[in-house]
Amino acid sequence: MTFELFPALVAGLVATLVMSAMMTMSASAGMTRMPPMTLVTGAMMSGDPDRARRIGAMIHYVVLGTIVFGIAYGALFTAFGSSSVLTGILIGAAHGVVVGAIGMPMMPAMHPRMTADSDGPAVDTSDGTVVLSAPGFFGARWGAMTPMGLIVGHVVYGLIAALVYGALV
Repeated sequence: MTFELFPALVAGLVATLVMSAMMTMSASAGMTRMPPMTLVTGAMMSGDPDRARRIGAMIHYVVLGTIVFGIAYGALFTAFGSSSVLTGILIGAAHGVVVGAIGMPMMPAMHPRMTADSDGPAVDTSDGTVVLSAPGFFGARWGAMTPMGLIVGHVVYGLIAALVYGALV
C-alpha cells in the first residue's frame, strides 16, 4: 500500500464531519457539557465568541481534521499496510487515549482563555468574551459521559477514515 494524499484528505474531512456530528448530538442530548471544538480551538485566537467560532471552524474542520489527522491516519494506514476497519478502530482508540490522558489535562497551560477552575460552566460568555473551564483528565470535568464519548468519537473517526481511505486507494 502506498500513501495517497487526496484520499487521506477526503478521509480526514468525512471522518471529521461524522465525529463532529456525533459530538453535537451528544451535547444536545445532555450527555456532555463539552463545548463545541470550533469554539475551543477558535478561542485560542480570539475572545470574541462569534469570531472564535469562525476561526475555530477553519482550524477544526480544515487544518486539524482534514489536513493534520487525515494525512496522519493515511500515513499510519500505509505504514501498517492496512486500512481495515480494525486498523482504523485501533488507531482511533489510541488517538483518543492520547488526547484524553495527555492533551486535555495540558489544555489550561496552553489555552489563553481556559481557567483551571472546575466549578464554573464549561463555557462562559456572559461578559462578551469566551472563558472555558478546564476539561481535566479525559474531559471528566465536562461531564461524566465525556470520557466515553471522547474515546468513542475518536474510534468512529478512525473507523470512518479507514473506510473512506480504503475505498479510495
